[in-house]
Amino acid sequence: MASHRRMGPSDSATSNALLDATERVLRNDGYGAATSRRVAQEAGLKQQLVYYYFRTMDDLLLACFRRRTERALVRLEQDAASEHPVQAIWQTLSNASDGKLSFEFMALANHHEGVREEVARFVTESRRIETAAIARLQGERATDTGPVTPAAVAFLLSTVTLMLGREAATGIDEGHKDVRALIEWALGKFD
Repeated sequence: MASHRRMGPSDSATSNALLDATERVLRNDGYGAATSRRVAQEAGLKQQLVYYYFRTMDDLLLACFRRRTERALVRLEQDAASEHPVQAIWQTLSNASDGKLSFEFMALANHHEGVREEVARFVTESRRIETAAIARLQGERATDTGPVTPAAVAFLLSTVTLMLGREAATGIDEGHKDVRALIEWALGKFD
């Protein structure tokens, strides 16, 4: 039976404060620490407000991840429409990587079906956007890239930036400068 209790507006200042606080808790303390009490404390709000704006903690965590993915997809669409889409996508991915938070969402996806489904939706949609932009550029430039397909480039860009972010979050940077230089050299072949 569905709950008929009143819910707070989904895009209010308080709702966004709770989402921001959830991100900070996940980034700083991990998803195991993301309780209603801890999130409310981080937001400087009363714990009851968590459940006024979100039915459950799972709903809050999912809303937090969805907000991040929606913002990322908007930015990706802008990058894809730019004059130099491959370079723009790479710059956004490599500069916006929040390895620690990505770690926590991936760990959460192992236990939270909604987040797992959202991860799949986001990765599928972002790869579609990236692949289309790379294919468009490849077609416009009539670039012969041999067996390197637009889908392969999109996969490599997201995978490399994810791994660089994850390693950086744990204090590892060995080889990062060289990998970035290699990717930038290879992307020059598309532009």
